[in-house]
Amino acid sequence: MRSLLLVAAALAWALPARAQSTATLRAIDVYRSSRLPVDAVRQRFADRLRDVVSMRNVHRKSMDEKAEALRLQIEAEAAATPGVASVELHLSEYFTSVDHAMYAVFDVVDEADGARRAFIKAPKRRVPDPAGLLAAWKTFVETGEALSRRGQMPIDRPACPGFYCLWGGTPELDAAHQTFLQGASKQADELRKVIAFDADGEKRAEALFVLSYTRAGEKVSRFCRDALSDSDARVRGAALQILADIANNHRDVDIDLDAVLPRLDDPSSAVRGKAMGLLVPLAERPAYRKKMLSAAPRLVYLMRMEQPESRDLSFTVVGLLSKKSWERANSALWNDWAARAAAGQAE
Repeated sequence: MRSLLLVAAALAWALPARAQSTATLRAIDVYRSSRLPVDAVRQRFADRLRDVVSMRNVHRKSMDEKAEALRLQIEAEAAATPGVASVELHLSEYFTSVDHAMYAVFDVVDEADGARRAFIKAPKRRVPDPAGLLAAWKTFVETGEALSRRGQMPIDRPACPGFYCLWGGTPELDAAHQTFLQGASKQADELRKVIAFDADGEKRAEALFVLSYTRAGEKVSRFCRDALSDSDARVRGAALQILADIANNHRDVDIDLDAVLPRLDDPSSAVRGKAMGLLVPLAERPAYRKKMLSAAPRLVYLMRMEQPESRDLSFTVVGLLSKKSWERANSALWNDWAARAAAGQAE
């Protein structure tokens, strides 16, 4: 299962040497709105989104800035639609050895669906970095990214002392693991203060990653469960990343699906993708099956998206849960199965 997730991540981030340097706008999705129908969005914004892609293909700072300004203009126009509470427009790139595609996703929350944004109120304080641990996490991430770009990152999963393993297998990365292990023990209360009170969502996410080195897995799972109600998508995403590593490598640690499943309907496409990634290693485990079946209609809905992460991960989860081999496009069969699964009638 871990290899499946790594492949999905590679599709989104890696640029093989033979990939085309210019992207093509492949599809436009809307998740999910009765006020902004996808056909109307495509008709209204497709030409300008192609312009955004063309500008980004120039690979110059000035054109990147123009592309971002146009993206923000499109996002604002969509958000001004009557009955819409918020819109975030994301463009994601996917590479193969012969293709470079870009997908646009309008993440929409209608005013009638305000409960989808019922998160804990964002904190407003500034909390000091406990013993420099958040700066150390930044350095750790940057070091690993640099090693990966140079092809020097070990392929095999390292033996990490924490419950989330991002990088490892080199002296500098392994030394960082020990820093986080000690820091999670000695600075746990201060790290939790960052999560509870700091206004910077990036810092809150970093603190959660460091806390994943807490020695008790049940505590880490609980920290992540609580973070799933954070107002910042980066924090919710961090919690799901940690929980996915727990699901893959620490099967004895329980995961609270009651907190996870609502994230399949998260306002952020990145968070929805991480939620589906977490469900992949849980789908065939009896302890989680019943609750996951209750979410079958949402998973089948996500299968309709064109963006590969949503489309492929949801199809993988649904396939594991249903044990069916129907084509993804066979909507009638999948909708019928999902309705029966949610009603407790799936075999």
